[in-house]
Amino acid sequence: MEDAASSLVVGKVVDLLCGMAKKEISYISNSSANVEKLKIEAEKLSSMKGRVQQQMDLAKSKGELLLEGVEDWMKKADAKVSDATEFINDEAKKTCFNLCTFRRYSKTAIKKRFSLQEHQENGKSFETSVSLPARSVGFTDLYQRKNLEDINTQKSTLEEIIRDIEDDMIQIVGINGLGGVGKTTLVSEVAVEMKNYFAHIVFIPVSKTIDAKMIQEKVQEASRRIINGEKVLIILDDVWEELKLHELGIPCGVDYWNCKILLTSRSRDVCEAMNAKIISVNPLEEKEAWTLFERVVGKTKWDNTLKKIALKIVRECYGLPLFVQALGKALKKKEVNIWKTALRRLQAPIDGDVTYKREGLLQLKLSYDYLEDEVAKSCFLLCSMFPEDGTISLKRLISYGLGLGIFDSPHSIQDAKDRVRLAVESLKSSFLLFPEERFSFIILTEEEEYFKMHDLVREMALFITSNF
Repeated sequence: MEDAASSLVVGKVVDLLCGMAKKEISYISNSSANVEKLKIEAEKLSSMKGRVQQQMDLAKSKGELLLEGVEDWMKKADAKVSDATEFINDEAKKTCFNLCTFRRYSKTAIKKRFSLQEHQENGKSFETSVSLPARSVGFTDLYQRKNLEDINTQKSTLEEIIRDIEDDMIQIVGINGLGGVGKTTLVSEVAVEMKNYFAHIVFIPVSKTIDAKMIQEKVQEASRRIINGEKVLIILDDVWEELKLHELGIPCGVDYWNCKILLTSRSRDVCEAMNAKIISVNPLEEKEAWTLFERVVGKTKWDNTLKKIALKIVRECYGLPLFVQALGKALKKKEVNIWKTALRRLQAPIDGDVTYKREGLLQLKLSYDYLEDEVAKSCFLLCSMFPEDGTISLKRLISYGLGLGIFDSPHSIQDAKDRVRLAVESLKSSFLLFPEERFSFIILTEEEEYFKMHDLVREMALFITSNF
């Protein structure tokens, strides 16, 4: 019995030793094959890394957020491919090989190959998805806040609007005031100030001609989120008549107190018809208007003569920020005689169309008159032909300008395009055009720039064209 047991143990030991010997011999005999397999896996991982990099580049171009771990996987993949390549190249340079060298070389190649295969397996999901969809960029992400320091009239109104919106007993807040008094600026400031208070904010320009389909499309997401119980703020800017909110697809009323409506209108009657808590926006006080004017003109030190003229010009703006900014930009860096001429025109007795002066068109027209580029003037008048509150495309403006021949013997089409671009920049810096902030987050070509025209500025442009 003891001899049989001993024989069994010896047999197992011999089998084990034979197996180990075969394995060691396999390392030596398959050395070249194992190295070749390592090369293949290194090439596979390198190709996979290239595909993932393409996915990452595409995601970044869309502004998407990369998944956690993908960049770390790429770094490790790069290190593993480099390590494998370096190992293969270093061993290839060696001229003295013995059995021990072949064994070590082969064994290391197998170990590195398994590591490359494991890393490929870990990164399979990255070949099809490396990012999360980009958060949709909203109005509050794009709006550039205004400097309201020392403009207490607007600061206090802003605070009052915010208090009413936070009030659970108030659902609709109506901002009422003259054209150019800063209603749109205030509701924009509210949106940015309260962007963390609401799950979603949507800004909709309404204008005189109501486009119900456009409004319905813009409130789709907001309405869905309201129904789901999220807090949503809907801003309806430049409302001229009572809106039936339910007909526009806006959930409101006792069942949807999580929906807040903030509207602007020149008409107090419209605000009352929509059962809004009305907040009136007052013109700036003279000192505040002067502060704003100085910021636009870029001056804090004045000689006595020019300052007297400037103060009188500011008074002729009646505290309306739009007029203050437009005139300030128009007179910036101009000679004293131009300032005197502007003041005489502002103070001249009303003649002709009374609306021309009563509605403040004269103040805005001075900005137009002092444009030094005739192409800028032509482009400005052409912009008034676009729909009210509509988006104006630089590409279309260039096409219309070429078609109507507003350029004086352009050297080439590119020359005409360059003139329009310069004209638009001049108009924007004069507060006669405003950038369309909805599109500023998209990667656009130069000809795909968009901008808008304030409705009061558009009225002035139409007034000018009607008197040609």
